[in-house]
Amino acid sequence: MGASSSKLSFKQSVFRLFEEPNIPPTDPFWAQFWEVPESADDIFALFSSSDVRRTRDAALVNLEHLLVSVISRLVYLLRHSQIHYVPTQQSWQPGADHSSRSTESADDRGEQPLSAARATRETLNCMRIITRVMPFIYEKPELADWQHDLFWGADSGGGEESIPGTEEGDDADDRPLGAALIDTLTDFLFLPGFAIPLAQGLPTTVAYLIWETGIGSTTPIGTTNQFESNKIETLKTMLALVSQAMYYPAYALPIQGVRFTSYLVCNPDKRVVLGMLCSLLNTTMKYNPGWRLPYNHVVFSDPRQLLVTYALQLLIVLATYSVPEDENLAALGIHISEEPDGTARKHQKNWYRFYLARLHRIQDLQFLADGMSRLLNQPMQAGASYLPGSQKQVEWAPELVMLFWELIRHNSRFRNYVISSDRIHDFVVLFLYYAHTFRLDVSRVGLVRLCAYVLQTISCDSVFCVRLNKSFDSHHALPSSMRISGWDSSSAASGGTYADYLLLSIYSLITTSKGRLSALYPSLLDIQINLSPHIVNIGRLTCTRLIHLFSSLTTPSFVVANESNHVLADKLLLAMNGMISNNNHQANANLLYTTMRARRLFEAFRDLTFERCLEDVRLQRRTAGVAGATDRKDDVVIMFNADEAADIPSGADGLPDYGGNTGKGKGKASAESDGSKGSSTSIIRQSSEDGEPFKPTQPWFESWHSKVHLNIILHLLDVLPTHIPRLNMVPPLRSASSSGSTSPTRRARNQSPVRDAEIMAALRHLDDEAVLPESYAREFHEPIAFEWTIAAKGWYYSVLWSAIFIMHEVVGSETTSGLASVTGVGGGAVNGGVSAMGVWRGTKVVLFRVQETKAAGPSLLRPRGAVDAVAKSALDRLGGGPNQTQQSP
Repeated sequence: MGASSSKLSFKQSVFRLFEEPNIPPTDPFWAQFWEVPESADDIFALFSSSDVRRTRDAALVNLEHLLVSVISRLVYLLRHSQIHYVPTQQSWQPGADHSSRSTESADDRGEQPLSAARATRETLNCMRIITRVMPFIYEKPELADWQHDLFWGADSGGGEESIPGTEEGDDADDRPLGAALIDTLTDFLFLPGFAIPLAQGLPTTVAYLIWETGIGSTTPIGTTNQFESNKIETLKTMLALVSQAMYYPAYALPIQGVRFTSYLVCNPDKRVVLGMLCSLLNTTMKYNPGWRLPYNHVVFSDPRQLLVTYALQLLIVLATYSVPEDENLAALGIHISEEPDGTARKHQKNWYRFYLARLHRIQDLQFLADGMSRLLNQPMQAGASYLPGSQKQVEWAPELVMLFWELIRHNSRFRNYVISSDRIHDFVVLFLYYAHTFRLDVSRVGLVRLCAYVLQTISCDSVFCVRLNKSFDSHHALPSSMRISGWDSSSAASGGTYADYLLLSIYSLITTSKGRLSALYPSLLDIQINLSPHIVNIGRLTCTRLIHLFSSLTTPSFVVANESNHVLADKLLLAMNGMISNNNHQANANLLYTTMRARRLFEAFRDLTFERCLEDVRLQRRTAGVAGATDRKDDVVIMFNADEAADIPSGADGLPDYGGNTGKGKGKASAESDGSKGSSTSIIRQSSEDGEPFKPTQPWFESWHSKVHLNIILHLLDVLPTHIPRLNMVPPLRSASSSGSTSPTRRARNQSPVRDAEIMAALRHLDDEAVLPESYAREFHEPIAFEWTIAAKGWYYSVLWSAIFIMHEVVGSETTSGLASVTGVGGGAVNGGVSAMGVWRGTKVVLFRVQETKAAGPSLLRPRGAVDAVAKSALDRLGGGPNQTQQSP
């Protein structure tokens, strides 16, 4: 649509949509929407969001006719694809595989065949119209019934009767319109000449060939930039269709479901599911960002990365979707097969998750582990470069962590392979990297939670816990921000195992997150409980920091600050009990020794009274009044709300923020903007002071204080000095606040190395029965797993869709800011066909909260000024601008 007259004509057609009440469905007017536009930007710019809303609100019938027309045109183009894409000499080979779900053999229907370029343009324009319109339909809940009747009602159909010029002899299509649309888009992803190449020996119709080698395929079929661009457009349309999830509240989404997604995952056609699943997996796992020339991404765009982005996002949407129990698949056009005994199947399967769980070949499992590890590791490697920003970081961490979570949850072979091959150590370090890096970034709190919950899930596996006792010899190779102060992997006294590193990282997350991860504290402590019966030889540095954490959790003012804070201290006690009991006290002599040095701390918690807690609260308030309450608020190490004490994310049944944070709690949620971010961000802060404050009482205090798990440690404090009298002379352990610049480990050694060595040797040779009676020695608790409730599922979906939302915003900004484009077939700029505008920009998203912030200012990598203007002008004159796409008619 390079000429201004064409753009004006298309804009007038858009005006007619909402100005003329009822345009007949057979009017040739509808053909302009797939014949005139030449790029996605033409449609997104000229068919603006206000135009879509005016059509939706003032002329809903026209919007319905538009959707039916473009969907019918898509079905028509697919059914007659042999005419458009296959040359005459190649039209039908007897030896080729012509199996297809939607296409027919090409015969002479008396119609004028389109060129491949024009057929592709019309196909893409139909997809773009659907992509543009659907989010604005979803955002208006009053259209739910109309939407259901249109796409899934008994009277809806996927035929071609609304297309002018369609022959009446064509076979009738009795599928619901929504089913016909999904089937057609899926087939276009595997259509020769559109998404995969036409080559000798390959089918000329849809045959669901896997795009890349890897799982399920060892023979490459090849591709081109144009084919990849077409796949991107098709995947983008499918994501727009299943994005109705964004417009449900988190508590309703798992119950309500999305019909387009239900149809995709419940369709039992094995060819379609395996072709799609393997194609999406292989495309993602084979991508290798690798090393590029420094700052190469500033000058050249990477369309391959865009394809991988959409493939990974659709894959995760399909793999994580749980079909509602009451979903009526018959109404979606899916017929459920009966069991051998004649009864109907009880529950609808997610076939993508089913086949993902059945992957079992070692080479396939290795392929998945290598691909996820490589992509997750790339940002850490790029960030460690000596040239800041020289390597572009891939931003797929949430989706990749979700994929890993789905695999270890549902595929026992993959879980066993990763754990038994020690690949799990790499993933643990990667998850801790993302959790530590984004612990203070409120827009990424969803990713931090994902990492914590994945670690909690795998910590339920005893084999994994035992594997963590392996020495961690690569600590020095970590980024400086990930290294533990005082770590010495060559010394057993200070620890050097993966278990030590995990426990120390948990300590760091809790004590350095300024209370922003308060909802994660229970899960982080649950990880320690799960590990405790299996880990041995805990380093002295680890033991010291466990004691310091216990000191923070048992501060009198903190214990009564909230009705659930005492749970945290009890969880830490359970973890330490597990490390000591189960015949582990000999292997964990460092913990025994450190506990003896901190005996006053445990005795103080035992003797704690309600009056002592209130006195400490009054002292804290007087101190805050002097220093300024506002300054102290963000400096509190521990802040925990009662509603966040569950194993599910806090407020998962409420309204989460942009990055997966939540807005439910006893306190009032207040939004703040993070000005350092160039993307939309919503920050939800919780404070019990803003709402109804918690009022502790004496009965409440007594109800839990007498039940804390102090028995084992108190018993050891009494018994150990009788067996090792020298324990009575050990110096007390200093608190973290008085530690100074010297590490606790080094200071403990400097006291008396000879005496310490003698005590440690004595502790390692203690008699089991003399130290712990049978009732204590077998202290064991079942692993605490992540609980998948309705609220947790709603939070899970909110994290996924918020990541998809922000990625589309980033893709749009990068598409327009690139200084070069990749040239496709016929000299056209392939990237010019991908819209620079976010699919859901400007719509009223409900699943998470979006708050626009100021865009980041000019920088070295993105000057956004005269340099960009000159570069764009030069490219436009040379015919390489993003809007210079030319298609032959």
